[in-house]
Amino acid sequence: MKAAVIVLALLAAVPAFAQAPASPVQTAPSGRYSVQTSKLGELAANPATKAIFLKYFPEVVNHPQFNEGLELTLPDVVQYLPDVVTPEKLAAMDAELKVLP
Repeated sequence: MKAAVIVLALLAAVPAFAQAPASPVQTAPSGRYSVQTSKLGELAANPATKAIFLKYFPEVVNHPQFNEGLELTLPDVVQYLPDVVTPEKLAAMDAELKVLP
């Protein structure tokens, strides 16, 4: 009798495990790119983000050591080019990046 109850309880639980997992919640429905989190390589690889990148920071994109810093973010670059990567430019670029799909 106990075994039958346990089996029934297990069988009742099986459909719950068979359900599809809930889709992950997006933290930012738009604004996939950000100057804070997007790597230089990621910004340079996408034509839309590269155009914005070049608009605000051509000195960074055209820098001879650019390929060595593809894993850096723009805030990481500030220490190397503080006169180029300014807070005003970062904010303006970030606003344009946020509206991209």
